[in-house]
Amino acid sequence: MSRWAPKTLEVLGWTALLPMLGLCVTQWFGIEGRRTIAAFQALTPWVLVWAAPIALAASLTRRHPLAIASLAPLITLLALSAPVVFHGSAPAAAAGSPRLTIAYANALYSNPTPERAAAELLSSDADVLVIVELSNPMRQSMEALVAEGDYPFRDQTPFGGAGGIGIWSRREIVSGGIVAVDGRPTVDVVLDVDGSEMRVLGVHPYPPTFNAHSWSQQLAAIGDTFAASTLPTVVVGDFNGSRWHPSFRNLLGHGLRDTHEVLGLGWSVSWPMDEGLLPPTFVRIDHALFGTGVTPTSIRDVVISGSDHKGFVVTFAFTTSAAVSSGE
Repeated sequence: MSRWAPKTLEVLGWTALLPMLGLCVTQWFGIEGRRTIAAFQALTPWVLVWAAPIALAASLTRRHPLAIASLAPLITLLALSAPVVFHGSAPAAAAGSPRLTIAYANALYSNPTPERAAAELLSSDADVLVIVELSNPMRQSMEALVAEGDYPFRDQTPFGGAGGIGIWSRREIVSGGIVAVDGRPTVDVVLDVDGSEMRVLGVHPYPPTFNAHSWSQQLAAIGDTFAASTLPTVVVGDFNGSRWHPSFRNLLGHGLRDTHEVLGLGWSVSWPMDEGLLPPTFVRIDHALFGTGVTPTSIRDVVISGSDHKGFVVTFAFTTSAAVSSGE
């Protein structure tokens, strides 16, 4: 080996490590507010994991400062990943609790096959359908395919862009509908689930790569809306954020838990889903969150034709701490 080889490897090691350390700083101090930072944070596990071979190579070649510095990204990654790995069990469902199944999809406002996407959602036979990026073609496809008398409780706000949102429900909507949460159209309904009430929020904040400040504010507003709820509440949607984003972790700090994580699917990913295009699917930004009073019993991801997101079908039940019947 050339006498220059170890020095060259050390230079390459520091060159690779410095961006990792910068990423760690944004995680440690919750630094956000810029599109590039949000995009970089979404890649956190894929970036920081490379500190492991750097640490190993530095140790073997006795580059001790480099080896020690490489521990910072590894410790950061372990700390951020701990809730994904050590997620705890889902709360127990109350005996005889009714179930509510929700099918969620980001349908993509420019979806070239809305009829197929609508048919796939309806094939889930879910009690409730929540769709974000609801376009007029998608809405029309849904209305054409829904059987007469099925999903009688509905509210939609379709747009030409990504702001459309809608709900189709077999369960009675006791109150609520499409509201504005920090200026963003949001489903906020209370449903009658066999005599018990459950609040369902369907959300789609701005992507941080479009407006990082507004995105962070909207996540905070969603958290405030959830915290003010006195009912068992679930929140589904495209959060445009992941566990690797400080603002999303702050949202979870309001008492919300992620269904995919709780059911052992915390490493699953949902975006992007453009077939044959780079990058590959690498991050989960579509979530089903829940608070006290409810518990997830199952969740499965589904492919929505023409969309760049995976959807999911999730089932919730009431816990032992919630009244199974409004008469109790």
